[in-house]
Amino acid sequence: MKKFIKYCLLITISAVLSGCSEDFLDRVPGDALSPATFWQTEADAYLALTGCYRQLHSPYRIEEMWYWDCTSDNQYSFHIHENYKRIANGTMDASYTQVYNYFTFLDIRTFNEYLKMEKNIKFSDDDAEKPEKRKQYRAEVRVLRAMKYFWKVMCYGDFPFTTTEVFESIEESLIPRTSKNEILDFIKTELNDCINALPKTEETGRMTKGGAQAFLTRVYLLTGDYTNAASTAKKIIDEGTYSMPNLTYEESFLKANQYNSEVIFTTEHNLSGKYGMWFGAYLPNGYGGWSSIVPTHSLVEAYEMKSGLTTAEDSTFDPTNPYVNRDPRLRASIVYPGQVWATYTEGFPSVVPGSDDYALDANNATHTGYNFKKFYSDLSEYPNVWDAERNFPVLRYAEVLLSYAEAKIELNQIDASVYEYINEVRTRAGMPNVDQTRYATQEKLRELVRRERQVEFAYEGLRRWDIIRWGIAKDVLSKPVVRVEGELLETKNAEGDFNVNITGTTVEETRTFTVGKNEVLPVPQSVIDANPNITQNPNY
Repeated sequence: MKKFIKYCLLITISAVLSGCSEDFLDRVPGDALSPATFWQTEADAYLALTGCYRQLHSPYRIEEMWYWDCTSDNQYSFHIHENYKRIANGTMDASYTQVYNYFTFLDIRTFNEYLKMEKNIKFSDDDAEKPEKRKQYRAEVRVLRAMKYFWKVMCYGDFPFTTTEVFESIEESLIPRTSKNEILDFIKTELNDCINALPKTEETGRMTKGGAQAFLTRVYLLTGDYTNAASTAKKIIDEGTYSMPNLTYEESFLKANQYNSEVIFTTEHNLSGKYGMWFGAYLPNGYGGWSSIVPTHSLVEAYEMKSGLTTAEDSTFDPTNPYVNRDPRLRASIVYPGQVWATYTEGFPSVVPGSDDYALDANNATHTGYNFKKFYSDLSEYPNVWDAERNFPVLRYAEVLLSYAEAKIELNQIDASVYEYINEVRTRAGMPNVDQTRYATQEKLRELVRRERQVEFAYEGLRRWDIIRWGIAKDVLSKPVVRVEGELLETKNAEGDFNVNITGTTVEETRTFTVGKNEVLPVPQSVIDANPNITQNPNY
Protein backbone atom coordinates (compact mmCIF):
# COMPACT_ATOMS: atom_id res chain seq x y z
CA MET A 1 0.00 0.00 0.00
CA LYS A 2 1.33 3.43 -0.97
CA LYS A 3 2.42 5.69 1.87
CA PHE A 4 1.14 9.23 2.32
CA ILE A 5 4.30 11.11 3.30
CA LYS A 6 3.75 14.24 5.38
CA TYR A 7 6.83 16.40 4.97
CA CYS A 8 8.08 18.25 8.01
CA LEU A 9 9.06 21.29 5.90
CA LEU A 10 6.37 22.17 3.37
CA ILE A 11 6.07 24.87 0.76
CA THR A 12 3.33 26.71 2.52
CA ILE A 13 0.04 28.21 1.52
CA SER A 14 -0.77 30.19 4.63
CA ALA A 15 0.47 31.20 8.03
CA VAL A 16 -0.61 27.95 9.55
CA LEU A 17 1.38 25.85 7.12
CA SER A 18 4.61 27.77 7.62
CA GLY A 19 4.56 29.67 10.91
CA CYS A 20 6.78 28.23 13.59
CA SER A 21 5.07 29.89 16.54
CA GLU A 22 1.92 28.47 18.09
CA ASP A 23 0.72 31.91 19.21
CA PHE A 24 -3.01 32.35 18.74
CA LEU A 25 -2.42 35.59 16.84
CA ASP A 26 0.35 34.48 14.47
CA ARG A 27 0.18 36.34 11.18
CA VAL A 28 1.04 35.44 7.59
CA PRO A 29 4.84 35.38 7.19
CA GLY A 30 6.56 37.16 4.34
CA ASP A 31 7.59 33.95 2.58
CA ALA A 32 4.10 32.39 2.42
CA LEU A 33 2.79 31.72 -1.05
CA SER A 34 0.16 34.14 -2.25
CA PRO A 35 -3.36 32.77 -2.73
CA ALA A 36 -3.20 34.41 -6.16
CA THR A 37 -0.38 32.10 -7.27
CA PHE A 38 -1.49 28.98 -5.41
CA TRP A 39 -4.88 27.21 -5.47
CA GLN A 40 -4.69 26.66 -9.23
CA THR A 41 -4.41 22.89 -9.82
CA GLU A 42 -5.21 19.51 -8.36
CA ALA A 43 -1.54 19.28 -7.40
CA ASP A 44 -1.98 22.43 -5.32
CA ALA A 45 -5.01 20.87 -3.63
CA TYR A 46 -3.04 17.72 -2.85
CA LEU A 47 -0.17 19.72 -1.38
CA ALA A 48 -2.62 21.72 0.71
CA LEU A 49 -4.27 18.49 1.83
CA THR A 50 -0.83 17.24 2.90
CA GLY A 51 -0.43 20.42 4.93
CA CYS A 52 -3.76 19.75 6.62
CA TYR A 53 -2.61 16.30 7.68
CA ARG A 54 0.54 17.90 9.07
CA GLN A 55 -1.68 19.69 11.60
CA LEU A 56 -2.29 16.31 13.30
CA HIS A 57 1.37 16.40 14.39
CA SER A 58 0.06 17.76 17.67
CA PRO A 59 -1.39 15.93 19.51
CA TYR A 60 -1.78 12.74 17.47
CA ARG A 61 1.90 12.00 16.73
CA ILE A 62 3.40 9.02 18.51
CA GLU A 63 5.67 10.75 21.04
CA GLU A 64 2.98 13.17 22.14
CA MET A 65 0.39 10.44 22.65
CA TRP A 66 2.95 8.44 24.61
CA TYR A 67 3.50 11.43 26.85
CA TRP A 68 -0.20 12.18 27.24
CA ASP A 69 -0.74 9.02 29.30
CA CYS A 70 1.64 10.61 31.83
CA THR A 71 -1.31 12.85 32.73
CA SER A 72 -3.12 9.75 34.01
CA ASP A 73 -2.51 7.08 36.62
CA ASN A 74 -0.92 4.80 34.00
CA GLN A 75 2.36 6.65 33.64
CA TYR A 76 4.84 8.96 35.29
CA SER A 77 7.12 11.63 33.86
CA PHE A 78 9.78 12.49 36.41
CA HIS A 79 11.48 15.29 34.50
CA ILE A 80 9.68 18.51 35.46
CA HIS A 81 10.92 20.32 32.33
CA GLU A 82 8.84 17.94 30.20
CA ASN A 83 5.76 19.59 31.71
CA TYR A 84 3.36 16.63 31.87
CA LYS A 85 4.16 16.09 35.54
CA ARG A 86 2.25 19.22 36.56
CA ILE A 87 -0.88 18.10 34.71
CA ALA A 88 -0.81 14.74 36.48
CA ASN A 89 -0.17 16.06 39.99
CA GLY A 90 -2.70 18.89 39.73
CA THR A 91 -0.29 21.84 40.05
CA MET A 92 -0.80 23.29 36.57
CA ASP A 93 -1.73 26.98 36.44
CA ALA A 94 -2.59 29.66 33.90
CA SER A 95 0.85 31.27 33.89
CA TYR A 96 2.38 27.99 32.83
CA THR A 97 1.73 26.79 29.28
CA GLN A 98 1.33 23.07 29.69
CA VAL A 99 3.19 20.93 27.20
CA TYR A 100 1.96 22.25 23.85
CA ASN A 101 -0.38 25.21 23.65
CA TYR A 102 -3.48 23.49 22.33
CA PHE A 103 -5.35 26.77 22.78
CA THR A 104 -4.32 27.90 19.31
CA PHE A 105 -6.42 28.58 16.24
CA LEU A 106 -3.67 28.16 13.67
CA ASP A 107 -4.51 24.54 12.90
CA ILE A 108 -8.22 25.33 12.54
CA ARG A 109 -7.33 28.22 10.24
CA THR A 110 -5.46 25.76 8.01
CA PHE A 111 -8.55 23.61 7.55
CA ASN A 112 -10.85 26.59 7.04
CA GLU A 113 -8.51 28.07 4.45
CA TYR A 114 -8.46 24.81 2.52
CA LEU A 115 -12.25 24.58 2.48
CA LYS A 116 -12.53 28.19 1.34
CA MET A 117 -9.76 28.37 -1.27
CA GLU A 118 -10.02 24.90 -2.78
CA LYS A 119 -13.30 25.95 -4.39
CA ASN A 120 -11.21 27.94 -6.88
CA ILE A 121 -9.63 24.77 -8.29
CA LYS A 122 -11.14 22.84 -11.18
CA PHE A 123 -10.70 19.10 -10.61
CA SER A 124 -10.36 16.67 -13.50
CA ASP A 125 -13.60 14.90 -12.57
CA ASP A 126 -15.68 18.06 -12.07
CA ASP A 127 -17.62 17.31 -15.23
CA ALA A 128 -18.82 14.02 -13.85
CA GLU A 129 -22.14 13.73 -12.03
CA LYS A 130 -20.29 13.17 -8.76
CA PRO A 131 -16.93 14.96 -8.37
CA GLU A 132 -15.52 12.23 -6.16
CA LYS A 133 -11.97 13.54 -5.63
CA ARG A 134 -13.08 17.01 -4.57
CA LYS A 135 -15.68 15.52 -2.24
CA GLN A 136 -13.15 13.12 -0.78
CA TYR A 137 -10.49 15.77 -0.17
CA ARG A 138 -13.00 18.08 1.48
CA ALA A 139 -14.34 15.25 3.65
CA GLU A 140 -10.80 14.39 4.76
CA VAL A 141 -10.14 17.99 5.79
CA ARG A 142 -13.44 18.23 7.65
CA VAL A 143 -12.73 15.04 9.59
CA LEU A 144 -9.25 16.26 10.51
CA ARG A 145 -10.73 19.55 11.69
CA ALA A 146 -13.29 17.67 13.79
CA MET A 147 -10.47 15.62 15.35
CA LYS A 148 -8.60 18.78 16.32
CA TYR A 149 -11.68 20.51 17.69
CA PHE A 150 -12.47 17.41 19.75
CA TRP A 151 -9.01 17.45 21.34
CA LYS A 152 -9.31 21.13 22.14
CA VAL A 153 -12.69 20.85 23.87
CA MET A 154 -11.54 17.77 25.77
CA CYS A 155 -8.55 19.78 27.03
CA TYR A 156 -10.21 23.15 27.66
CA GLY A 157 -13.98 22.79 27.46
CA ASP A 158 -15.35 25.88 25.68
CA PHE A 159 -13.22 27.05 22.75
CA PRO A 160 -13.24 29.78 20.05
CA PHE A 161 -15.20 28.25 17.18
CA THR A 162 -15.76 28.93 13.52
CA THR A 163 -16.06 26.69 10.48
CA THR A 164 -15.67 29.37 7.84
CA GLU A 165 -13.44 32.20 8.99
CA VAL A 166 -9.86 32.69 7.82
CA PHE A 167 -8.96 35.68 9.94
CA GLU A 168 -6.86 38.26 8.13
CA SER A 169 -6.40 40.71 10.99
CA ILE A 170 -5.80 40.65 14.70
CA GLU A 171 -9.11 42.37 15.34
CA GLU A 172 -11.06 39.74 13.42
CA SER A 173 -9.46 36.93 15.39
CA LEU A 174 -10.56 38.21 18.80
CA ILE A 175 -13.60 35.95 19.09
CA PRO A 176 -14.99 34.55 22.36
CA ARG A 177 -15.30 30.92 23.38
CA THR A 178 -18.20 28.77 22.17
CA SER A 179 -19.74 26.21 24.53
CA LYS A 180 -18.22 22.75 24.55
CA ASN A 181 -21.58 21.10 23.91
CA GLU A 182 -22.24 23.20 20.81
CA ILE A 183 -18.86 22.24 19.37
CA LEU A 184 -19.42 18.57 20.23
CA ASP A 185 -22.76 18.64 18.42
CA PHE A 186 -20.99 20.09 15.39
CA ILE A 187 -18.30 17.39 15.55
CA LYS A 188 -20.86 14.60 15.57
CA THR A 189 -22.85 16.10 12.70
CA GLU A 190 -19.70 16.80 10.70
CA LEU A 191 -18.32 13.28 11.05
CA ASN A 192 -21.65 11.71 10.13
CA ASP A 193 -21.87 13.93 7.06
CA CYS A 194 -18.38 13.01 5.84
CA ILE A 195 -18.43 9.23 6.24
CA ASN A 196 -19.94 8.31 2.87
CA ALA A 197 -17.67 10.70 0.95
CA LEU A 198 -14.61 8.74 2.11
CA PRO A 199 -13.23 5.54 0.51
CA LYS A 200 -12.90 2.23 2.32
CA THR A 201 -9.17 2.16 1.58
CA GLU A 202 -6.58 4.84 0.85
CA GLU A 203 -2.89 5.60 1.07
CA THR A 204 -1.68 4.79 4.57
CA GLY A 205 -1.94 7.81 6.81
CA ARG A 206 -5.05 9.18 5.07
CA MET A 207 -8.57 9.17 6.43
CA THR A 208 -11.04 6.50 5.30
CA LYS A 209 -14.69 5.73 5.91
CA GLY A 210 -13.73 3.35 8.71
CA GLY A 211 -11.45 5.96 10.26
CA ALA A 212 -14.22 8.55 10.40
CA GLN A 213 -16.61 5.96 11.84
CA ALA A 214 -14.08 4.83 14.44
CA PHE A 215 -13.38 8.38 15.57
CA LEU A 216 -17.10 9.09 15.70
CA THR A 217 -17.50 6.00 17.90
CA ARG A 218 -14.85 7.45 20.23
CA VAL A 219 -16.66 10.80 20.36
CA TYR A 220 -19.98 9.14 21.14
CA LEU A 221 -18.47 6.94 23.84
CA LEU A 222 -16.47 9.69 25.53
CA THR A 223 -19.55 11.94 25.61
CA GLY A 224 -21.82 9.25 27.06
CA ASP A 225 -23.96 8.71 23.94
CA TYR A 226 -23.93 4.95 24.31
CA THR A 227 -26.75 4.19 21.86
CA ASN A 228 -24.93 5.85 18.97
CA ALA A 229 -21.55 4.55 20.13
CA ALA A 230 -22.83 0.97 19.97
CA SER A 231 -24.58 1.37 16.62
CA THR A 232 -21.63 3.12 14.95
CA ALA A 233 -19.15 0.56 16.25
CA LYS A 234 -21.42 -2.25 15.04
CA LYS A 235 -21.42 -0.81 11.52
CA ILE A 236 -17.63 -1.00 11.46
CA ILE A 237 -17.69 -4.55 12.79
CA ASP A 238 -20.33 -5.72 10.32
CA GLU A 239 -18.58 -4.17 7.32
CA GLY A 240 -15.64 -6.50 7.98
CA THR A 241 -12.89 -4.19 6.73
CA TYR A 242 -10.81 -4.66 9.90
CA SER A 243 -10.05 -7.64 12.10
CA MET A 244 -7.87 -8.70 14.98
CA PRO A 245 -4.59 -9.88 13.43
CA ASN A 246 -3.15 -13.35 13.68
CA LEU A 247 -0.34 -11.95 15.78
CA THR A 248 0.54 -11.84 19.45
CA TYR A 249 0.02 -8.57 21.28
CA GLU A 250 3.75 -7.87 21.20
CA GLU A 251 4.01 -8.70 17.49
CA SER A 252 1.10 -6.40 16.71
CA PHE A 253 3.16 -3.38 17.79
CA LEU A 254 6.36 -4.23 15.97
CA LYS A 255 7.35 -1.81 13.24
CA ALA A 256 7.25 -4.70 10.75
CA ASN A 257 3.55 -5.16 11.49
CA GLN A 258 2.46 -1.55 11.85
CA TYR A 259 -0.03 -1.89 8.98
CA ASN A 260 -1.70 -5.03 10.30
CA SER A 261 -5.41 -5.77 9.91
CA GLU A 262 -6.58 -3.97 13.05
CA VAL A 263 -4.99 -0.62 12.21
CA ILE A 264 -7.65 1.86 11.08
CA PHE A 265 -5.83 5.21 11.02
CA THR A 266 -2.22 6.15 11.72
CA THR A 267 -0.06 9.23 11.91
CA GLU A 268 3.08 8.68 9.88
CA HIS A 269 6.75 9.17 10.70
CA ASN A 270 8.81 8.71 7.55
CA LEU A 271 12.52 9.42 7.32
CA SER A 272 12.15 9.67 3.54
CA GLY A 273 9.75 12.55 4.10
CA LYS A 274 12.15 14.20 6.56
CA TYR A 275 9.67 13.47 9.32
CA GLY A 276 11.38 11.09 11.70
CA MET A 277 10.99 10.58 15.43
CA TRP A 278 13.13 9.55 18.37
CA PHE A 279 12.39 7.42 21.36
CA GLY A 280 15.79 7.04 22.99
CA ALA A 281 14.53 9.30 25.79
CA TYR A 282 12.04 6.65 26.87
CA LEU A 283 14.47 3.74 27.07
CA PRO A 284 16.08 2.62 30.34
CA ASN A 285 19.12 4.51 31.57
CA GLY A 286 21.26 1.37 31.36
CA TYR A 287 20.51 1.24 27.65
CA GLY A 288 21.41 4.91 27.18
CA GLY A 289 17.92 6.30 27.61
CA TRP A 290 16.45 8.90 29.93
CA SER A 291 13.40 7.06 31.36
CA SER A 292 11.32 10.11 30.48
CA ILE A 293 8.11 8.04 30.39
CA VAL A 294 7.69 5.11 32.76
CA PRO A 295 4.76 2.90 33.79
CA THR A 296 3.30 3.24 37.27
CA HIS A 297 3.01 0.39 39.73
CA SER A 298 -0.77 0.85 39.66
CA LEU A 299 -0.78 0.07 35.93
CA VAL A 300 1.26 -3.07 36.55
CA GLU A 301 -1.21 -4.12 39.24
CA ALA A 302 -4.11 -3.83 36.76
CA TYR A 303 -2.95 -6.76 34.60
CA GLU A 304 -4.80 -10.00 35.37
CA MET A 305 -3.23 -13.38 35.93
CA LYS A 306 -3.03 -15.75 32.95
CA SER A 307 -5.94 -17.62 34.51
CA GLY A 308 -8.23 -14.65 33.85
CA LEU A 309 -8.51 -13.93 37.55
CA THR A 310 -7.29 -10.69 39.10
CA THR A 311 -4.27 -10.81 41.39
CA ALA A 312 -6.65 -10.46 44.34
CA GLU A 313 -8.69 -13.46 43.19
CA ASP A 314 -5.92 -15.89 42.16
CA SER A 315 -4.42 -17.74 45.11
CA THR A 316 -1.22 -18.45 43.15
CA PHE A 317 -0.31 -14.76 42.96
CA ASP A 318 2.81 -13.99 44.98
CA PRO A 319 3.19 -10.26 45.76
CA THR A 320 6.92 -10.75 46.38
CA ASN A 321 7.37 -12.27 42.89
CA PRO A 322 4.47 -10.51 41.16
CA TYR A 323 5.41 -10.72 37.46
CA VAL A 324 4.92 -14.47 37.04
CA ASN A 325 1.92 -15.96 35.18
CA ARG A 326 0.44 -12.58 34.32
CA ASP A 327 -1.53 -11.34 31.32
CA PRO A 328 0.99 -11.55 28.42
CA ARG A 329 0.30 -7.89 27.65
CA LEU A 330 2.28 -7.02 30.79
CA ARG A 331 5.52 -8.52 29.50
CA ALA A 332 4.83 -7.28 25.96
CA SER A 333 4.41 -3.69 27.14
CA ILE A 334 6.57 -3.18 30.23
CA VAL A 335 10.14 -3.90 31.32
CA TYR A 336 9.88 -4.96 34.97
CA PRO A 337 12.53 -5.99 37.52
CA GLY A 338 14.21 -9.27 36.57
CA GLN A 339 12.98 -9.25 32.96
CA VAL A 340 15.41 -10.48 30.31
CA TRP A 341 15.24 -7.99 27.43
CA ALA A 342 17.65 -6.34 24.99
CA THR A 343 21.03 -6.08 26.72
CA TYR A 344 19.58 -7.06 30.10
CA THR A 345 20.59 -10.72 29.93
CA GLU A 346 20.94 -10.87 33.71
CA GLY A 347 17.54 -9.31 34.31
CA PHE A 348 16.41 -5.68 34.44
CA PRO A 349 18.15 -4.40 37.63
CA SER A 350 15.93 -1.46 38.58
CA VAL A 351 15.73 -2.68 42.19
CA VAL A 352 19.46 -3.30 42.51
CA PRO A 353 21.37 -0.50 44.34
CA GLY A 354 24.38 0.68 42.41
CA SER A 355 23.04 -0.38 39.01
CA ASP A 356 22.57 2.04 36.13
CA ASP A 357 18.82 1.58 36.47
CA TYR A 358 18.44 2.13 40.21
CA ALA A 359 16.75 5.50 40.78
CA LEU A 360 18.78 6.58 43.80
CA ASP A 361 22.16 5.83 42.22
CA ALA A 362 21.86 6.84 38.57
CA ASN A 363 20.66 9.85 36.62
CA ASN A 364 17.82 9.08 34.21
CA ALA A 365 16.98 5.79 35.89
CA THR A 366 13.32 4.88 36.18
CA HIS A 367 11.61 6.33 39.23
CA THR A 368 9.00 3.57 39.46
CA GLY A 369 11.14 0.51 38.79
CA TYR A 370 9.59 0.02 35.33
CA ASN A 371 10.18 1.11 31.75
CA PHE A 372 8.07 0.75 28.62
CA LYS A 373 8.97 -1.36 25.59
CA LYS A 374 5.62 -1.49 23.76
CA PHE A 375 6.11 -0.28 20.15
CA TYR A 376 9.87 -0.93 20.32
CA SER A 377 10.22 -4.32 21.99
CA ASP A 378 12.50 -5.44 19.14
CA LEU A 379 15.20 -2.78 19.17
CA SER A 380 16.89 -4.37 16.15
CA GLU A 381 14.19 -2.67 14.05
CA TYR A 382 15.71 0.71 14.92
CA PRO A 383 19.37 1.21 13.95
CA ASN A 384 19.19 4.70 15.43
CA VAL A 385 16.72 5.26 18.28
CA TRP A 386 17.33 9.02 18.01
CA ASP A 387 16.33 9.19 14.34
CA ALA A 388 13.73 6.56 13.59
CA GLU A 389 10.46 6.05 11.77
CA ARG A 390 7.51 4.45 13.46
CA ASN A 391 3.82 5.14 12.93
CA PHE A 392 1.23 5.60 15.65
CA PRO A 393 -2.11 3.75 15.43
CA VAL A 394 -4.48 6.55 16.41
CA LEU A 395 -7.45 4.26 15.82
CA ARG A 396 -7.39 0.48 16.26
CA TYR A 397 -10.06 -2.18 15.77
CA ALA A 398 -9.59 -3.31 19.37
CA GLU A 399 -10.90 0.10 20.46
CA VAL A 400 -13.99 -0.36 18.28
CA LEU A 401 -14.68 -3.77 19.86
CA LEU A 402 -14.24 -2.57 23.44
CA SER A 403 -16.21 0.61 22.76
CA TYR A 404 -19.11 -1.44 21.48
CA ALA A 405 -18.94 -3.71 24.52
CA GLU A 406 -18.76 -0.80 26.97
CA ALA A 407 -21.66 1.01 25.31
CA LYS A 408 -23.85 -2.11 25.45
CA ILE A 409 -22.90 -2.65 29.09
CA GLU A 410 -23.78 0.92 30.02
CA LEU A 411 -27.13 0.52 28.22
CA ASN A 412 -27.56 -2.73 30.21
CA GLN A 413 -28.14 -4.54 26.90
CA ILE A 414 -25.87 -7.43 27.77
CA ASP A 415 -25.99 -10.19 25.19
CA ALA A 416 -23.67 -12.70 23.51
CA SER A 417 -22.09 -10.01 21.33
CA VAL A 418 -20.67 -8.22 24.37
CA TYR A 419 -18.73 -11.30 25.43
CA GLU A 420 -17.80 -12.15 21.83
CA TYR A 421 -16.13 -8.82 21.12
CA ILE A 422 -14.31 -8.61 24.46
CA ASN A 423 -13.07 -12.14 23.82
CA GLU A 424 -11.69 -11.13 20.40
CA VAL A 425 -9.45 -8.62 22.15
CA ARG A 426 -8.46 -11.06 24.90
CA THR A 427 -7.72 -13.88 22.46
CA ARG A 428 -5.14 -11.80 20.61
CA ALA A 429 -3.65 -10.92 24.01
CA GLY A 430 -3.30 -14.61 24.90
CA MET A 431 -5.93 -14.45 27.64
CA PRO A 432 -8.84 -16.85 28.27
CA ASN A 433 -12.39 -15.98 27.32
CA VAL A 434 -14.48 -14.03 29.80
CA ASP A 435 -15.96 -16.21 32.55
CA GLN A 436 -19.65 -15.47 31.95
CA THR A 437 -20.59 -16.81 35.37
CA ARG A 438 -18.18 -14.48 37.15
CA TYR A 439 -18.99 -11.56 34.85
CA ALA A 440 -22.75 -11.81 34.54
CA THR A 441 -23.91 -8.42 35.80
CA GLN A 442 -23.59 -4.86 34.55
CA GLU A 443 -21.44 -3.94 37.53
CA LYS A 444 -18.97 -6.79 37.06
CA LEU A 445 -18.79 -6.34 33.28
CA ARG A 446 -18.19 -2.61 33.73
CA GLU A 447 -15.26 -3.48 36.01
CA LEU A 448 -13.92 -5.91 33.40
CA VAL A 449 -14.19 -3.66 30.33
CA ARG A 450 -12.57 -0.76 32.18
CA ARG A 451 -9.66 -2.96 33.15
CA GLU A 452 -9.40 -4.20 29.56
CA ARG A 453 -9.19 -0.64 28.29
CA GLN A 454 -6.53 0.25 30.83
CA VAL A 455 -4.14 -2.54 29.86
CA GLU A 456 -5.00 -2.86 26.15
CA PHE A 457 -4.44 0.84 25.45
CA ALA A 458 -1.59 1.50 27.87
CA TYR A 459 0.91 3.96 26.35
CA GLU A 460 -1.63 5.11 23.75
CA GLY A 461 -2.98 8.33 25.28
CA LEU A 462 -6.58 7.29 26.04
CA ARG A 463 -6.44 6.76 29.80
CA ARG A 464 -6.91 10.36 31.03
CA TRP A 465 -10.16 10.83 29.12
CA ASP A 466 -11.39 7.47 30.42
CA ILE A 467 -10.80 8.16 34.10
CA ILE A 468 -12.37 11.62 33.82
CA ARG A 469 -15.51 10.43 32.04
CA TRP A 470 -15.87 7.49 34.46
CA GLY A 471 -15.68 9.88 37.39
CA ILE A 472 -12.74 8.06 38.99
CA ALA A 473 -9.99 10.61 38.29
CA LYS A 474 -10.36 12.04 41.81
CA ASP A 475 -9.62 8.58 43.22
CA VAL A 476 -6.85 7.27 40.98
CA LEU A 477 -5.04 10.60 40.55
CA SER A 478 -5.02 11.30 44.27
CA LYS A 479 -2.94 8.21 44.94
CA PRO A 480 0.86 8.53 45.15
CA VAL A 481 3.26 7.33 42.50
CA VAL A 482 5.51 4.68 44.04
CA ARG A 483 8.81 2.96 43.26
CA VAL A 484 9.14 -0.79 43.86
CA GLU A 485 12.02 -2.02 46.03
CA GLY A 486 13.50 -5.51 46.35
CA GLU A 487 16.13 -7.80 44.87
CA LEU A 488 16.76 -10.08 41.90
CA LEU A 489 17.07 -13.80 42.58
CA GLU A 490 19.30 -16.27 40.75
CA THR A 491 16.44 -18.51 39.61
CA LYS A 492 14.36 -18.05 36.47
CA ASN A 493 10.61 -18.47 35.91
CA ALA A 494 8.61 -19.94 33.02
CA GLU A 495 8.77 -16.65 31.08
CA GLY A 496 12.58 -16.91 31.08
CA ASP A 497 12.93 -13.93 33.42
CA PHE A 498 14.69 -13.88 36.76
CA ASN A 499 12.53 -14.24 39.82
CA VAL A 500 12.45 -11.32 42.21
CA ASN A 501 11.77 -10.57 45.83
CA ILE A 502 9.78 -7.35 45.98
CA THR A 503 9.93 -6.10 49.55
CA GLY A 504 7.86 -2.93 49.32
CA THR A 505 7.37 0.46 47.69
CA THR A 506 8.60 4.00 48.29
CA VAL A 507 6.53 7.10 47.50
CA GLU A 508 7.97 9.10 44.57
CA GLU A 509 5.26 11.71 44.12
CA THR A 510 2.07 12.78 45.84
CA ARG A 511 -0.69 13.75 43.44
CA THR A 512 -4.01 15.55 43.82
CA PHE A 513 -7.03 15.95 41.57
CA THR A 514 -9.51 18.72 42.32
CA VAL A 515 -13.04 18.02 41.10
CA GLY A 516 -14.49 20.98 39.26
CA LYS A 517 -11.04 22.16 38.20
CA ASN A 518 -8.59 19.57 36.96
CA GLU A 519 -10.94 17.95 34.45
CA VAL A 520 -9.69 20.60 32.03
CA LEU A 521 -6.46 22.53 31.56
CA PRO A 522 -6.18 26.23 32.39
CA VAL A 523 -6.29 28.60 29.45
CA PRO A 524 -2.73 29.98 29.08
CA GLN A 525 -2.53 33.50 30.46
CA SER A 526 -0.80 34.60 27.26
CA VAL A 527 -3.98 33.80 25.33
CA ILE A 528 -6.14 35.80 27.74
CA ASP A 529 -3.73 38.71 27.57
CA ALA A 530 -3.90 38.69 23.77
CA ASN A 531 -7.67 38.31 23.50
CA PRO A 532 -9.85 40.09 26.10
CA ASN A 533 -12.85 38.04 24.94
CA ILE A 534 -11.32 34.81 26.25
CA THR A 535 -12.26 33.79 29.80
CA GLN A 536 -10.40 31.50 32.17
CA ASN A 537 -11.62 28.05 33.20
CA PRO A 538 -13.15 27.74 36.70
CA ASN A 539 -10.85 27.72 39.75
CA TYR A 540 -7.66 28.64 37.88
